[in-house]
Amino acid sequence: MTQPKPPMTCDAAKRAIESRLFVGWRGLPAGCAPDAVFGIKLDDAWGAMSLGSSFETARTHLVELEGYGRALAYARDGAVAMFDAMAPDLEGGWPALSADLGPPEATFDWTFGTVVMPAGELVYATRGLTIFLNPENRVVAYISVYVRTTVDEYARRLRPPREKRPR
Repeated sequence: MTQPKPPMTCDAAKRAIESRLFVGWRGLPAGCAPDAVFGIKLDDAWGAMSLGSSFETARTHLVELEGYGRALAYARDGAVAMFDAMAPDLEGGWPALSADLGPPEATFDWTFGTVVMPAGELVYATRGLTIFLNPENRVVAYISVYVRTTVDEYARRLRPPREKRPR
């Protein structure tokens, strides 16, 4: 079995996110400051959101990037913990990325608003990437990229909430 390649540099991660090219993605580097990846300083303008089953708080900031809808940067301990965006216009499309990634390490059901997407959350934790797919039409609804981790750590500390709940 071959060893996984080392994670990318902060600059390489920035270029991949900006170009929406995740073929070859090897994980968001640990310790990258938000200004290095997104040009946004971590300050009081950042919000807060709970992630994962542990509801661990992360700082959040909207990021304006072409080819994404509602893109959010998440930070913990002064470093980017995750980038999450809706409707990514993936360079090369989902078929090319899927071929590069291979089978997911785990799949979860996820809820898009109020619609359940059975086995549509495809987790590639050791590559630092999760795809939220509509399993009926194979359209990528969201992409999350993060520091490489385990499936359990992703679910516990990073998994973003998607379900809408009535007030």
